[in-house]
Amino acid sequence: MKGLLYRWVLLTASVAGAALVANALSLAFVLHAGTPREVAELFVGSALLSFANATLGRLLKFVALPLRCLTFGLFSLVVNGFILLLVAKLDLGFTIESANPLAEWIAAIVGSVLITLIHFVLRAFVPDP
Repeated sequence: MKGLLYRWVLLTASVAGAALVANALSLAFVLHAGTPREVAELFVGSALLSFANATLGRLLKFVALPLRCLTFGLFSLVVNGFILLLVAKLDLGFTIESANPLAEWIAAIVGSVLITLIHFVLRAFVPDP
């Protein structure tokens, strides 16, 4: 149980860090964590992101397996970006909103890559409980 809570906190920190970096890069990935309620929503949003990635993400990656093989796995970035964009539309601690749909997709793909990188770095430096 402690391991699950540990991964949940690291994922939430990764989402927050990715949103801050993406915001610094002038992308449409925005973090809402100014009040305790918004921080709680961020934790719910990161839990929902994890659940959506574990269920819908795996299904989409399986269905898109031929396309992933053709692109040497790079299509997984699009699937991860789609999952992030889908969860961000629920406005649970973070959003991806822009007038340009292409800017939303770019922010979602870059945001998913940033979440992965930040989570990898945090897992390397923060020991498991």
